[in-house]
Amino acid sequence: MQRKPQCSFLSSYGGVYRCQDPLYFMGFCEFHYTAYERQEINKLGHISDKLDDQQRRLDINFHGLSIPPELKPSF
Repeated sequence: MQRKPQCSFLSSYGGVYRCQDPLYFMGFCEFHYTAYERQEINKLGHISDKLDDQQRRLDINFHGLSIPPELKPSF
């Protein structure tokens, strides 16, 4: 069985979780591609050091992951 292509964003949560959303453009889902356009992540999917909004960093990092809510950090 073939898997559908999914977003290439790799969360820093454990370093092994990929966003499960389908591809949109340039290897990203629509959410992460928007973050790329806003220069919040680079083309490799690394979150910009210039992004100082901690809630936005969490949103980007955990978008598309199937992690139980009680394990996700929040501010």
